[in-house]
Amino acid sequence: MTDPNSQWYPYIRVQNSYFDLSEAVLIPKKICNYLLDAPSEGYVPPDNNRYSRCRFWKYLYYDSANPLNEQLPSISQKMSVLFDPSAPENPPTAKGYRLIPQIWTKPSQTDAQTRVYVYLGRTVPSQDDLKIAVSVCFYIWTHYTYELNTRTDAYSRAVAIEQALIEAFHGVNMDGIGTFFLSKSKHSDCGSRAVYDGDTNVGRELTLALELATTEPQSASDFDNMPYLSTNGTIRLA
Repeated sequence: MTDPNSQWYPYIRVQNSYFDLSEAVLIPKKICNYLLDAPSEGYVPPDNNRYSRCRFWKYLYYDSANPLNEQLPSISQKMSVLFDPSAPENPPTAKGYRLIPQIWTKPSQTDAQTRVYVYLGRTVPSQDDLKIAVSVCFYIWTHYTYELNTRTDAYSRAVAIEQALIEAFHGVNMDGIGTFFLSKSKHSDCGSRAVYDGDTNVGRELTLALELATTEPQSASDFDNMPYLSTNGTIRLA
């Protein structure tokens, strides 16, 4: 007899491990939380250029030459450039928003800046009933005056950010979600290309695959390395 409390009543869901993507909406925020690389109990983000997220933040946050010689931005500095949808036109500092978990926002760009947009693209089911791949897209934009101003052999700021993102995600299993791949076998959209906005910004579009595979329903909230704001607006740790 079918349980009348089932959301599928009066029908029967025959396979509990089939995906419904009910938590896919949480993925962009989860990705941004990972990139923020917040300190937590027993963990302090290393200021070491061998680490991809360290390089990512230096190229994203500092506009001047030799960004890798700068100090790793603090968590409060990182949070200050994370897009706030409640104040889309009023970033808290002159640096503006630089990490944006949506496909686009029209900036009031009076100053040059570097930005990274994160959003979900196409969803492609595999031939395996228990697997599905979602494309995770990164748009990396930088002002043309910043693209080659590093004064190092690493000419392109946008390519340096792209490489840091690939290193930070490719092959990583994100708790409660799935595994990231830069592989056409996982998602046909995977790859990267140069982009230009027709005005003053150049950059890269990077697409990774997030393969979801499970035999049990997954949760995107089991672990969250992210900063929290206290009631007075200061940063606290969960």
